[in-house]
Amino acid sequence: MLDTRNRKRKDATDLAAPNSRGVTPSLERNLDEFLKSLGDVLIDITALEVNTMVVEQITGEKFIPWEAYRDIYAISEVYLEQQGIHKSLCDRYIKLRKNLELEYTLLLTDPTSEFYDPTVVNSAREDDQILTDPTLELPELQTRLPDPIKPSSLEEILKVRKVLSDSRFLRSLRKMSELKTALDCRNKALHRKQDEQPGYAKSDVLQKAVTTDIIYAQTVIQLDGDIINRYSQEIIDHPHRDVILQLHREGVTAGEKQWRGLLEFIIGLVQASLQRGLGKDLFPWTSSKQQTQK
Repeated sequence: MLDTRNRKRKDATDLAAPNSRGVTPSLERNLDEFLKSLGDVLIDITALEVNTMVVEQITGEKFIPWEAYRDIYAISEVYLEQQGIHKSLCDRYIKLRKNLELEYTLLLTDPTSEFYDPTVVNSAREDDQILTDPTLELPELQTRLPDPIKPSSLEEILKVRKVLSDSRFLRSLRKMSELKTALDCRNKALHRKQDEQPGYAKSDVLQKAVTTDIIYAQTVIQLDGDIINRYSQEIIDHPHRDVILQLHREGVTAGEKQWRGLLEFIIGLVQASLQRGLGKDLFPWTSSKQQTQK
């Protein structure tokens, strides 16, 4: 009879030796990566933002980073004309494209980022760049973004994949993608209303006639306790104002509860991971609190 036990198991001599804390290098590396990712999440959730808007329909489309990056990268004055974007929305589309460029440039000028490029900082001092000139027009912008539409080489495709793996850039891209989706929906609504009632010649009259895909109320709650409420002017005369505001209040209440629960969960998760893997506390105040309870 053949003995197949431990046939696939590596010899003990092949395993990495644990350090003084009893943790193998691979485990410590995985823990470091895990804690870094949680740190990025903590940075992202230091404030709660609740927006309430009325839409014609809710799509089930998922966020695909490459698709979102490609669609925003393609925005230009020629693109807007070819796509038939309503003139009242063109500036907001252009701003999205400039914000995409800005986010990438911030990565290139951040010394702590793996994308850091000192030459970008030097050129920003000498030339009119997106970092220093808020009035920079899109046609004047010398893009540094890797091209996802017509990549010149395999290296450029890899650059796109690399930047889309950066959690900081990805968070900003997700937000921009949501804004673009809202703009796309409003663009369709504006054209449909214009086709239905050709009398809406003036842009401001048409804008008021289309009451969907507008953020009517916004609440931002920061970790230090500051609360900011913003209300769109359109909400004042809206026929369903009370219903929209009530829905917004309920959304803020539910969002705040979930936000605080998420903060507690992540802090507890990091604490437990460090206690098991590294044998020390990440948050000293949490440890002292636990000792007091005991």
